[in-house]
Amino acid sequence: MIAPIHGRNSLVHSYSTTVFTSATSLRLLDHGLVRTRARIGTRTAPLTASNSTSGRCKSSSSTKTHKRPPSSAQPTSSTIPSASSISTNNVNPPASTRPIEITLPNNADFSADIGGKFKYYFTIGKEYLRFYKTGLKNVYLNYRASLPLRRSLNLPSYIPISPPPGPSSQNASAFRATVKSTKLSRSSFQLVRRAAYDMRRLIPFGLTFIICGELTPFIVLALGNAITPYTCRIPRQIEKARAKRMDVKRAALVAHQVATTGSLTPFAAGSDQELDLLASCYADLDWAKSASVEEILHACAVLGLTKSYNRHPLLASVIYRPRLQRYAEYLSVDDQLIRDGGGVKTMEASEVRIAVEERGGVDIRDGNVGWKAEREERRWLEQWLQRRQSQK
Repeated sequence: MIAPIHGRNSLVHSYSTTVFTSATSLRLLDHGLVRTRARIGTRTAPLTASNSTSGRCKSSSSTKTHKRPPSSAQPTSSTIPSASSISTNNVNPPASTRPIEITLPNNADFSADIGGKFKYYFTIGKEYLRFYKTGLKNVYLNYRASLPLRRSLNLPSYIPISPPPGPSSQNASAFRATVKSTKLSRSSFQLVRRAAYDMRRLIPFGLTFIICGELTPFIVLALGNAITPYTCRIPRQIEKARAKRMDVKRAALVAHQVATTGSLTPFAAGSDQELDLLASCYADLDWAKSASVEEILHACAVLGLTKSYNRHPLLASVIYRPRLQRYAEYLSVDDQLIRDGGGVKTMEASEVRIAVEERGGVDIRDGNVGWKAEREERRWLEQWLQRRQSQK
């Protein structure tokens, strides 16, 4: 796992040297940050996702029926792991592949006088600056750590292509065989995939950050996720994209119902009917090869592969069908790696939510928050894996 190093005089030594630095240990607790200062003197050692501390939702013995690992947290060590140690955790990728927590001052701290306003907005700008600097640093560190893994998977080292290759590619079967022969874990697989995804956005976002500085949050809210690495997305940006995906998904499912049954009422979010449609059709590679143009566009909209299902039909065969086939291949690989790593019970809460949203379950929370929402997501993902397993 890769741990971002904070501090004014951050030093990143080689993988085998001793690191002595003053670092800030961050851990997530109920959407807040608990900061502690520690003097760290250690030699580089393998890091695992077990360094994560307490989760967003504390377990309750009287109400919770499932076991889960704690939610994601920033690693407490300031050392950089060797490439061979990254995959020691089988399911959860490094916390550095996700955005760190951001703490903004409360509105109650806002003062009417000029000095109070200056201090308030200065604190906000300083916190955003810290957030984006850490996010950009994590993009670089993640990709650097993924290079040995990319070589082992026969992926280009310095061309950030996300695995797996498309099913029609000549390398598709070879990639599957390599994953199996190298016993690649989901932790390593997601590190490679997310690092490549973020690296493709590093240059446009870096230029935006250099030019706009503390005004970057306003720019990225306008431009969306197209130029923003995932590690640099503020909570408001993530929620805005999530809400938009819900709208696009609902519209696509309504169009599906109209085309198939003539009804204007889509399946209820999280229902068995919707789950069957997603798992048995939209995420199935054989279905994607033979589905109609309209259904391909519906599936892409539901899975977040396009911003609208109203695309020109000619684009479906050229762009969207290959895109859906490649995404279905990705979900198939990821599903198997989750099973091999111990199943949903071994996944952190943040990873469960990401996995559910990737599979089209962006709206299954149904207004629930905290452990209730997490319980629904874990139940949904377990049912997804069961349905996908039964198809084989």
